[in-house]
Amino acid sequence: MGYDLERFVGYVNEGLLCCVCRDVLERPLQAPCEHAFCSSCISSWLVYHRSCPEDRLPLDVSSLKPLYRYMRNDLTRLQIRCVNAAQGCEVVCSLENLHAHEDECEFAFVSCSNTGCPVQVERRGLEAHLSECNFRRECPKGCGHMLPSPNQSQHNCVAELRIEVEMLRAEMMCKVEEVRREMESRLDSQRRHMVQKESQLKSEVEELKGQLACLMSDMRALLGAERLRRQELAEAEVEKRELLELLKDMQPSRGRPPVGKADRERNQGEQQTSPWEVYSESRQQQQRETTFPSMCAFGSPASPQLGDAVRKGGTRSVTLDCIKRKSREVTVI
Repeated sequence: MGYDLERFVGYVNEGLLCCVCRDVLERPLQAPCEHAFCSSCISSWLVYHRSCPEDRLPLDVSSLKPLYRYMRNDLTRLQIRCVNAAQGCEVVCSLENLHAHEDECEFAFVSCSNTGCPVQVERRGLEAHLSECNFRRECPKGCGHMLPSPNQSQHNCVAELRIEVEMLRAEMMCKVEEVRREMESRLDSQRRHMVQKESQLKSEVEELKGQLACLMSDMRALLGAERLRRQELAEAEVEKRELLELLKDMQPSRGRPPVGKADRERNQGEQQTSPWEVYSESRQQQQRETTFPSMCAFGSPASPQLGDAVRKGGTRSVTLDCIKRKSREVTVI
């Protein structure tokens, strides 16, 4: 039978109720169809039936297995009142700690340890009863066992102690086995988690490798483009230097001042007169000859000062004309 539902404090999930007695599961077992039962309830049921009491599917004792871990955790966290609440115990503890409390509850009724004594008293009054019990018989050899009579000749202290030691050893082995199973289940869960983590890390590493390959290809493309740009810049720099040298070669021809008559006379002994200077001088002479008669024909004053001015103006205009023509010839070249 399970725990009485009325003893629990708070809400109890219906999945934690036994399908046979409809109380909260005690030492639960689970069928392949995932229905849960108290171990005592399903054992009694399978004596007369070979099917699940909930859905009538075939069921055998060998197919029963422990409850799922998350259901066991929910079950052990339930808050329950002590079974001795009617005697005055007000303790409310988790179902996991219920048996430990009941084994030490001061309001629990226990039988007298003296053989033949039918009295049951609360644990808190047991010592007082033992001190007054009429059936108290203790081994005179000091083993601590209670004897039904002080003259029992068949009592063997060593055998009794061996039996007690074996019982303690069997209990300890059961606890060790339970701890071993719990540790194995934890290791299995951790192993599965590590395998999943390893596969996830491998997928992430492969993805990072792909991204790195894309970045490397992009970097190589950028480096190639940078080399081409530098090559183009070098070629442009060479062209720039060539153009600057060409401009430097052209600037003296454009900016050289015209050679005058005084300069020609000064440099006559040093260098031979060029054809251009001869041409310029002839042009100036023609300009003077055409300008002065025309001015005299129209009645202009023929004073020496005016003639000098006319000759100077004609010379200046001829010089400017020669400079413009020479500049055009240099530009065409």
